Parts: sequence; structure tokens; C-alpha cells
Amino acid sequence: MQEETEAFIQADEEKAYEAENYSIYLHKDGIKCSTGWRLGSYGLDGVLNPGMKAHLGDRFSLPKKLVERLSIELGHCLNNDQNVAINLHEINKAQAIERGRKVLGKLIRQSKSEAYTRQDLLAALEKLSAFFAASPEDATLLPQAISALGNSEVITPDIVAALEHLRSTPGAAADLSPRDKRRAHDKRRQYIVETCCYAWKDAGYSLTYTTAFLFRKSHQRQGRLIEFIQTVVGMITEPSQGLSGETIRKDIDRLRDAIAREEEDFWAPPEFGN
Repeated sequence: MQEETEAFIQADEEKAYEAENYSIYLHKDGIKCSTGWRLGSYGLDGVLNPGMKAHLGDRFSLPKKLVERLSIELGHCLNNDQNVAINLHEINKAQAIERGRKVLGKLIRQSKSEAYTRQDLLAALEKLSAFFAASPEDATLLPQAISALGNSEVITPDIVAALEHLRSTPGAAADLSPRDKRRAHDKRRQYIVETCCYAWKDAGYSLTYTTAFLFRKSHQRQGRLIEFIQTVVGMITEPSQGLSGETIRKDIDRLRDAIAREEEDFWAPPEFGN
């Protein structure tokens, strides 16, 4: 009986923790992105100039209207308006708070040992956030510490005490890094490749590629679709650059799988009662 009671108590505690813990999704650019996209607001004209559109139409035998639509859709992918969430990354509350505590612990140790300059400490604090603060009063602790440090010429004992108080206040200073950095990738690249693939498909071409073996152990992806995507990428990057053939291959495969699943669901028999 006692074991059952303890099990119920543990289950209630786990449910309470799950209800309190949650994730948010923030718009972050620049994560794992080495491509110099020409970000901007392109409106109805799109990102491609008339010469680029003519070149794509002639080189790949694409209809003019299709190229015009491609230019506009690529412009949407490159939109840098703050209200446009291209790269969404999961931030878990409990994880962000714990990471913030670890960061503050390191900052306190380094400050006491004089291993950090005031500028280093200020830069590190400004990367933290009070988003998960439990109360309006707690939310003021981080800005107050940053302000005190900004108005001081040295790291004083009062500033170190403020950092210790900050660290002991859950949620007052969180590290809003993505929950899983391995899964954080450049969504703009994925959307741009998919936009090119849809245009290619609408032109009546197949989403295929080939593998050309250049040497005994090395190879790269080739084909008209790969060539088309690389040409477009070169037009919308500054300076002009290309993508890894293997990266493009993965994006194409991901899109083909998604299209196949959509078609399978479309032709699937209806569920009972629908």
C-alpha cells in the first residue's frame, strides 16, 4: 500500500513538473549558416533581376511566367523582416534555466579570480535573458546587473553579489540556446532548394540527380536539377557561392519523401466514420 502511495505521489510530481516545464520557439538567423544569402525585402519584383531571369529561362528552357514566380518565391525565402520567422528553434524552459545557472556560475568564478574583464563579463551577461523569470521583480535582476556593470569601471564585490543573487533566482537569467543544436540548421537553404525543386517540377522535369565518380574515393552530385539549383544559389548569394552537392541531395530527398507521403495520404481510403 505504501509503495502504491509513493508511486502516486511521484506520478503527481512528474505531472506538475511537465505542466510547469514547456518549450518556446524563437526566430533565430545565422545558426549553422555559412551561406551569404542576399537578405532583404524584395516585394512583387522578387530577388532576380531581368538579366538573371532571362539567363535561367534560356539555359534551362523555363517559361517566363514560371521564372517570374520563382523570383518572387525566392524573395519570400530571403525576407529579413523581423515578423517573418524563417529559422524557428526550440528553447526548453528547464534546460534554458539550468544553462543560465551554469553560465552564471562560470562568470562568478572567473570574476572572483579576475580572469574576466568588465567588458567580457558584460558581453556574456547580455547574451542571457529574463524571459523565464517567475515574477516582474525577478525579471528586473538581469537588467539591473547589466546596468550596474555598464556604469562601473571595475567588477566590484557588489556586482559579484548581484550575480550570485541572479544565479540563485530560477529563471531570472536563462540561456536561450536551441534545445538541440545538432538539429539547428539553415532553414533558408532548405526552403530555397525546395522552391527551386517545385519550379523544376512545374516545368515538367523530374526531381532526379546523378552521381559522377571523379576519383576512386570521391564523388559529387550532378545533373540538370543540381545545376539549376547551384545557378540560382549563385545569383542570390553575396559573394556568389554554391552549396555542397551532398547537402542539396539531402534536401531533394527530403522533399521527394514529403511529396510521396502526401500522395499516399491523398489516395488512402477514408477512415471509418469519415
